[in-house]
Amino acid sequence: MRRYVAKESMSNIRIVFIITGATFLVLTHLDDTYYRDWVYSNQIADFGLANYLPSITGTITAIFLLIGLSKESFKKAPSSAFGLMVGCVIYEVMQPTLGTGVFDWLDLVAVVIAGCIVVSALKISNKKMVNTAT
Repeated sequence: MRRYVAKESMSNIRIVFIITGATFLVLTHLDDTYYRDWVYSNQIADFGLANYLPSITGTITAIFLLIGLSKESFKKAPSSAFGLMVGCVIYEVMQPTLGTGVFDWLDLVAVVIAGCIVVSALKISNKKMVNTAT
């Protein structure tokens, strides 16, 4: 039994990943720039979402954009996504040292949860993407 994914569908998948990553890049910018300020200025109780939403959308951005731009097989996407999530965790921990922000446990939790959801979704979609040839 041989498993394969057609090259045409691979390029379509790659395009979907890049578009998804670019969409979340815009959302990350909007969350960080406008949503947070709007929530603070209007004193809206959003359960802290304004603080950690950029961590969620930023993690999704990193995973989808980098996997979409990569030349690796999508069979490796879940393990690549896990590695990218670890990279996002390291970034969150190092933010005070890098001067790009402050350390916040909720950001760390948001990165891990978002990363685990994406890794799980990629594992499920990988099973559906790979066809069995007879």
